[in-house]
Amino acid sequence: MKTAVVTGCAGFIGSHLVESLISDGYRVYGVDKLDDYYPAKLKVQQIAPSLQSPSFSLDVLDLADAPALTAYAAKIPRPSVVVHLAAVAGVRLSVTDPARYVRANLVATQNVLDAWSRPSGIPLVFASSSSVYGNNSQAPFSEDEPCIEPPSPYAATKRGSELLCNVAHQIHGAPITMLRFFTVYGPRQRPDLAIRKFSTAILRNHEVTVFGDGSMARDFTHVRDIVRGITFAMRETSGFRTVNLGNSSPCTVTALVDKLGHALGIAPRVRLIERPAGEMNVTFADVTRAAKLWGWKAEVTLDAGLAEFATWLKQEESQGRNP
Repeated sequence: MKTAVVTGCAGFIGSHLVESLISDGYRVYGVDKLDDYYPAKLKVQQIAPSLQSPSFSLDVLDLADAPALTAYAAKIPRPSVVVHLAAVAGVRLSVTDPARYVRANLVATQNVLDAWSRPSGIPLVFASSSSVYGNNSQAPFSEDEPCIEPPSPYAATKRGSELLCNVAHQIHGAPITMLRFFTVYGPRQRPDLAIRKFSTAILRNHEVTVFGDGSMARDFTHVRDIVRGITFAMRETSGFRTVNLGNSSPCTVTALVDKLGHALGIAPRVRLIERPAGEMNVTFADVTRAAKLWGWKAEVTLDAGLAEFATWLKQEESQGRNP
């Protein structure tokens, strides 16, 4: 049986990936700290269906605790692949509490490399972020950009984790594929992310708070497309590569709010506030490499994805599960 370790398994992307892997016949070992960045009860709800499967197990573990991770890794059979999704996300909190991000992202990533990929050659898929490109990369963003000016501590820890992966490959030959995700959305999206925050405000007839003048643009990518990309990356058993996964079609925040209003059937009320530090002007993925390697491209259009998300969120709201 194919086996996979998935860190951050109870998160938004992780819970979708676990379901997909179980469906594909994997035995999945899930690891999650259940960090309080957003309510842990939501993560428990997200992973609960997978816990009913005999092909999945969940261990609550802080990956920054090296002895605990080493002990855990020693107890499970050699996995076919490790997918490292776990991280503390969010730009604005990273500006006020950067040390938390260094521990949860950089230290944890090195520990994961030490536990699996570096000593044993087990393939690793690392989840990075479009934020590493910063505001001085040329759009659309190519994986060959130097990425030397990350705009926030969060972006810096993601870029630093990429460099640690590169070192593990150079020195130890660890087979690693790094995926740069571009603004992932869909059912179960984190409560702090724009699409869910805006939609919740619209449903409750609250003002939608928009940073700046609404001209910031994001390359919104549906979680199903991201999971497809991860599963392609999991098949790579040698070498080192960095691959963008994005919709390659940026949408401004102003246009996004309009689209959400249409999907929800409610006219939004917008309030503009000062743009905080650390935000990127635009994210825009060049996905040429993903297409050449795997024939991958985003399949879910933003309008279709937002309509699906609106249906899901209305159900969550009606059942009192939307914080």
